[in-house]
Amino acid sequence: MSLLLTKLLLMPLVMAVVTLAGRRWGNKVGGVIASMPWIAGPILLFFILEQGKAFGIRAAPGVLTGILSLIAFCLSYALLSRRFSWWLTLPMAYAVYVSVALLFTQTHLSLPVVYGIVLACVALTLRLFPVPTNQSVQPRRLPYNLVIRMVVATLFMLTITALARLLGPTWSGILTPFPIITSILAVFTHVSQGSNGAIVSLRGIMIGLFGFTTFLFLQAFFLREFSVGLSFGLALCINAVINLVAVRVC
Repeated sequence: MSLLLTKLLLMPLVMAVVTLAGRRWGNKVGGVIASMPWIAGPILLFFILEQGKAFGIRAAPGVLTGILSLIAFCLSYALLSRRFSWWLTLPMAYAVYVSVALLFTQTHLSLPVVYGIVLACVALTLRLFPVPTNQSVQPRRLPYNLVIRMVVATLFMLTITALARLLGPTWSGILTPFPIITSILAVFTHVSQGSNGAIVSLRGIMIGLFGFTTFLFLQAFFLREFSVGLSFGLALCINAVINLVAVRVC
């Protein structure tokens, strides 16, 4: 119940922060901020406090593997959004996400190998990512946009959590890292700014995965040497520094 309460409190708050950041600094920066461990970090922290440091260290490779599915979702949505409206693009991108997740569900690789694979996939995907066209789209200001995003994010999270419990351990592993915030950011931007806006937002998320992946990777080492609070604090600072560099380079 505590984990569910944590999600209920964090999900609308994070959605609000990401939305306001996108308005203030643009879709790319909003996407990078969305990729920070706002949800995954507290959830991992909750599990560590409940199950111990050893659990967090063992969980790191599995969580990193889940990022591969997120990468597949971002790339497929960006590509499909060029040709289809959001209500067709979203389910097709979800199908790609689930397919990749099923492929890697039973894969057990060492942490350094998974880390290297994920970073390589992020770099390769950024090279393959579609470039926004020069076609200008008049932005649509949706009424109550922020409130709707917060409500949808919370309802979405509750639905995914319920399905994960109902469908068993395999689907639980697939649905737990489901791209809730990423989906909402992509769809709302797609609706209000067209394909170009969605592509820029998703590219921002992809750029931010360099930092997020490193955050998760470092937990396996920091937790062995430092307290839980210091481990998360150090990794979060490194995550932020990597994002600041990556957003300027990529």
